Amino acid sequence: MIAASSLLGSVYGHRELVAELVKRELRDRHTGQLLGALWAYGHPLLLMLMYSLLFAYVFPTRVGSSGGHPDFAVNVLIGIVSWLAFQDLLARSTTILTAHASLVKQIIFPVVVLPVKTAIACALPYSIALLFTIGYAAISGTLTFMVLTVPFLIAIQLIAMTGVALMLSALGIFFRDLRDIVTIFCTVNLFAQPILFNPYAMPSWMNWVFHFNPFSYQVWCWQDALYFGTFQHPAAWIVFPLGAISCLAIGYAVFSRLRHGFGDAL
Repeated sequence: MIAASSLLGSVYGHRELVAELVKRELRDRHTGQLLGALWAYGHPLLLMLMYSLLFAYVFPTRVGSSGGHPDFAVNVLIGIVSWLAFQDLLARSTTILTAHASLVKQIIFPVVVLPVKTAIACALPYSIALLFTIGYAAISGTLTFMVLTVPFLIAIQLIAMTGVALMLSALGIFFRDLRDIVTIFCTVNLFAQPILFNPYAMPSWMNWVFHFNPFSYQVWCWQDALYFGTFQHPAAWIVFPLGAISCLAIGYAVFSRLRHGFGDAL
């Protein structure tokens, strides 16, 4: 709790710097392109359009009956949105500090804001994809009072992403192979979560895989909010917030412990 308070105090004290760094990162990702930063939001939206077409009109003929539930596509879309935001963060986290080596070496620069701004910059572009999914759920008839939990889930996921960014950015300086390990993990993990599987026609053994995967609890919460419309996975609503807070505390502890060696490693 003390560590979290220290981190929040540091971020709040440098909030204008964080906002500027977020804007700069989103802009620099697409420097020289005609549409510039609009691609940051356009790419997730195009992905949502593609997945909605695939799972609304192509794959339903292959997954079999959905137990009378009309919108398997919503289940997939919200899982994809939550995972892609996290996947983008994972892919960038290991090189956050090495990419800003000149800033990290400056004694007066608040290095902790770099992982925080990356977490925000990775989550922000998927806001348009989330809005698309909410709209799709409304049209499909799966939207209920559970949509009110969306701001809570956004906050919890951002906490988890910040914790992961802090940990991986610190470890990535000393263990350069971590980047390739994370890349492989991101490729495999999409299929180890309850995203692309019909919840009404799924092998029972897959449930064991999902329960051992910490990312599944995040997906289940999002699916409850926009697909099931009820607390279909009550345990996930306990595990996900507690896991996110623990992740932030551990990530900040690792970052603080290794921080004194950043300059020498770079």
